[in-house]
Amino acid sequence: MPPVGPPQRPGGGQTGERGSERGSKPGAERTAVLAALLAGVLAPLNSTMIVVALPAVLADLDAPLAWGSWIVVSYLVAMAAVQPLGGSLGDRFGRRRVMLLGLTGFALASLLAALATSVEWLVLARTIQAITGASAIPNGTALVRVSVAGPRLGRAFGLVGVGIGVAAAIGPPLGGVVTDLLGWRWIFAVNLLVLVPGLVLVARLPRTGERASGGRFDLLGSALLLLTLVGAASSATVWRVPGVSLALTPLLGVVALLSGVAFVLRSRRVPDPVVRLDLLRRPGFLPAGLTVASSNLVMYTVFLALPLFLAGLVDWGPRDVGWVLGVMSLVMLVWGPVGGALGDRFGRRLPALIGTVVAAVGTLPFLAIAPTWPWWAYVAAVTLLGTGIGLSSASVQAAAMRAAGTSDAGQAAGLFSTMRYIGSIVGTAVLAAVLGDAAGTTAFRWLFAVVALAALAAVASAARLPARSGAVADREHVGEEG
Repeated sequence: MPPVGPPQRPGGGQTGERGSERGSKPGAERTAVLAALLAGVLAPLNSTMIVVALPAVLADLDAPLAWGSWIVVSYLVAMAAVQPLGGSLGDRFGRRRVMLLGLTGFALASLLAALATSVEWLVLARTIQAITGASAIPNGTALVRVSVAGPRLGRAFGLVGVGIGVAAAIGPPLGGVVTDLLGWRWIFAVNLLVLVPGLVLVARLPRTGERASGGRFDLLGSALLLLTLVGAASSATVWRVPGVSLALTPLLGVVALLSGVAFVLRSRRVPDPVVRLDLLRRPGFLPAGLTVASSNLVMYTVFLALPLFLAGLVDWGPRDVGWVLGVMSLVMLVWGPVGGALGDRFGRRLPALIGTVVAAVGTLPFLAIAPTWPWWAYVAAVTLLGTGIGLSSASVQAAAMRAAGTSDAGQAAGLFSTMRYIGSIVGTAVLAAVLGDAAGTTAFRWLFAVVALAALAAVASAARLPARSGAVADREHVGEEG
């Protein structure tokens, strides 16, 4: 494949990624979108497949049940903390290069997880998975932003968003089937089906115009962000570990609060912070981030809670549960590109607002969930919810990346993905706190009440997105940069 890059300056230099955005060819655009899609599905796939395999994992490794949440939470926390650093690495050293290293590291970490002989080993391997994955995912998003022309950006993000949503939906049933047939260790081999073609596609991407900026890394800022997230997640889950004093919960909460304040102060003082707080002040970025965090809390909590309800209280088997989640993934597959196209035509706010409203309405039936429901009631509820999430996701992401511009695309993608994972972390913590070890119908209804409130928060945030036409705004933005 001939190299595709930005136009050359007279002295042999390059105009950088701005020229790349205008000079991309359809083949390079497709390669970037497919590579970003494959990198993007790794995170939801590996954060949901493990859920249904947890009983087998804990039994095989002779670990207490309380460790189960840490196998999930450690992955989410590491993802959220490292994503901004991964985007910064791509901005400074080349997105293609960092993405290749991240995908390779993810493959090695998957092998370590499959060979784990203790729960501590598995938690460590899962953490390495998250760190390496966090290096690849935001750079895939950034490559889409700088490779795809403005009028097609919404559709591109729509396809990537659909891939992420489908991976999250099929993770639990896929994990159950693989665990039943081959054993829990083989769920990590599924990653090869994504990693091998992903590495091939990334290797085919152009090498020119990759670097956007230089500077030093804010390692202290990264450590403070990690401490904040670990402290917050620990304060919500550690009280379930046998023998741990309840007094540790508020103590960890204080640690999270203090480290969070220190992180904000640090980010404002250093010239190259791990998170660019000024991105939050750019029109459209903060509302987009809050929308994706709230929406991901809704989606992730439903994906985790519904299988528990159907298997534990309705006595459905893995195939039946997988069928219901498959309906939701199919609905998201249909509506994702539609929402992206609507955003390109009418502006990002309209489809985002319509989608979040539909998703909020879709959470209402779960407030009255009961084991006596007929099968079609569950299908109708997830269909409505999936329609809303599919409609809104692409426009929300496109609004965030449009607000950042191409030069900060890596950091913006990392920050946006971190906010997405914060929603997942909060959802996991809420689920663990509300359901407990032996939850009944009432506990699930309370959980879905929290989900409904999060859906309303997504509506409020989506209403604050810029109303300008996405296609017009992107064309103007390209002209300004040139």
